[in-house]
Amino acid sequence: MFSTLKQKLLCAITTEQSSSRLALAFCIGNYIAFSPFIGFHGLMAIVFSWLSGLNFAIMFAAAYGINNLATAIPIYGADYFFGYWLTHTILHADLNFLNPWWLINFHIFCQNKIGIPLPCMWSFLIGGNVLGIITSIALYPLCKYMFDTLKAPKTTELKESNT
Repeated sequence: MFSTLKQKLLCAITTEQSSSRLALAFCIGNYIAFSPFIGFHGLMAIVFSWLSGLNFAIMFAAAYGINNLATAIPIYGADYFFGYWLTHTILHADLNFLNPWWLINFHIFCQNKIGIPLPCMWSFLIGGNVLGIITSIALYPLCKYMFDTLKAPKTTELKESNT
C-alpha cells in the first residue's frame, strides 16, 4: 500500500512542470493541516486546489500527512496555546466574552477535569490560522529545494536520452 502511494506521489511530483507550484501546493496543504476548521480539511483542499489551479494530490497529501489521527491533538493543542499566547499575552485581549453560549459546559469541563482556565474559542481560531500561515511561509524555501532536488534526476535523464 505504501509503495503504491509513494509511486503515485512521485508521479504527481514528476508530472508537475514547476517546483515552485509544487512547493506552494505543499505549503497550502500545510496551512490546511493547521487550520482550526475541523472536519473541513478535505473540502478546503478541493476548493483551494480548484481556485489556485495547484496540484490537488500534493495539497491533499500534505494536509493529511501532517494532520492525521496521530498528530491531531498536538497540532490543535499548539494552535490553541499559540493563539492564547498571542491574544492574551502579546495583544492583552480578553476574547472570552465573545465565546458562544454553548461553550459554557465545555469551559466547566476544562476547568474541573483538565485544569485549563476558561478556554477561549477565539484563541484556537486565531492561533490555528496564524500558526498555519507562519509555518507555511517558513516551509516554502525548504519545499522548493526539496522539489527541485526530486525533479532534478528526471530532467537529467531527459537530457541524456535526447543526446
